[in-house]
Amino acid sequence: MDFLKRHLFLILCGVGAAAGIALAVTGMQAMPKVRSDLEAAAGVYKQLEGVKPVNKKSIEAEDTRIEAILDDYKKIVARAEKRYEYPPLVEGAFPDGPPEKLVEFRTKYNEAMKELFASLQCGSLATPTQIEQAKDRIENEKAAEKQFGADPADAGPTHTPADVLTRAGVRQDANARASIAAAQGTLCYAVNFGDEKPPERVTSLEFNNAMRDTASLDAPEIEACWKAQISYWIQKDVVEAINALNQEAAEVVKAAGESRWIGVMPVKEVISIRTSTYVPPKDELYKGADPAGYTAALPPGTAESVFTGTAPTDAYDVIQFTVKLVMDQRDIPLLIERLSNESPHTLVRVSYKAVPLNRNFTGRIYGAEPAVIVIFDFETVMLGEIFRPKMPEAVCEKYEIKCPNRDTAEKGKD
Repeated sequence: MDFLKRHLFLILCGVGAAAGIALAVTGMQAMPKVRSDLEAAAGVYKQLEGVKPVNKKSIEAEDTRIEAILDDYKKIVARAEKRYEYPPLVEGAFPDGPPEKLVEFRTKYNEAMKELFASLQCGSLATPTQIEQAKDRIENEKAAEKQFGADPADAGPTHTPADVLTRAGVRQDANARASIAAAQGTLCYAVNFGDEKPPERVTSLEFNNAMRDTASLDAPEIEACWKAQISYWIQKDVVEAINALNQEAAEVVKAAGESRWIGVMPVKEVISIRTSTYVPPKDELYKGADPAGYTAALPPGTAESVFTGTAPTDAYDVIQFTVKLVMDQRDIPLLIERLSNESPHTLVRVSYKAVPLNRNFTGRIYGAEPAVIVIFDFETVMLGEIFRPKMPEAVCEKYEIKCPNRDTAEKGKD
């Protein structure tokens, strides 16, 4: 339409020229037709002047739709910010804080991880010292019975027909007595990352070893600090869910006038909590860890390894984490709900296997109810709008993530 308006004069001139040539050839007899053609061309021009865009309403409707989408996006981000209540351990450490802030972060991280472990109210297995103390008590009891001529309290069979240790058998077995005492004195088992442990035991919580030397004045690498921060955020969610579940059970037991101990807790042992780095969308399938034994279970590590196939985009990043526990099978759905409801965590796999009956009551004592070793695989979607402004430049470059702070810096260089 604009083309016709801009070139209408040339078009009319062309028509006039053609009319002149026709006049010269055909003579005055063709003049009325030429004039009618010019009048027709002028009429077309007037019609074109009055034409308005036929898609104006469509354009306005599309503008309205775009505005509504942008408004909805702002609302989604606002709601997400309430669910992503993940304040950094040290303000000013991220995205690229000065060395003194990173040194402070290392100290705060150690303190926060110790508090997190303590909140589990967990204990360990019976120690060699406790077993030796149980042996001494048994010897003292036998000496007292002999001295005062009392009937032995441990009289009777030591095992049932099913080869399960009886009460009398427990009284004579120092290992069993120490193991039962340790179980009755705590709400769940866990291995502290700061304690000395046998080689076969793994720490329950994931501790970033780059943060261990709190006496050093040298600042840790910013990437290590960021990885430690994300791992802490996720582990805090898991521990709080476990605590909520166990505390509810403890209140019920307390109201019934019974003892609170591992045997009546939903979560009986925290074997491992482990997080991944940023998940790449590689075509590598992962069948999942076998829920057996007491080794740490690691996250799948790739988007293709889980049924959701959620891979990072320009709008968000993906972190996977795996939790391995011993718990009452009936309470598995409750823990999943605690971790998934109103949170960015999505369960992508769960598997479990029954714990064999502890016939001798030594080592781990889980109580009378059937227990299982269960592995949960989760993925967390980290909305870029919220997390990428905090993400260090080194992390952005390593994982080829479009971060606002890096983009701004690059624009400044230009």
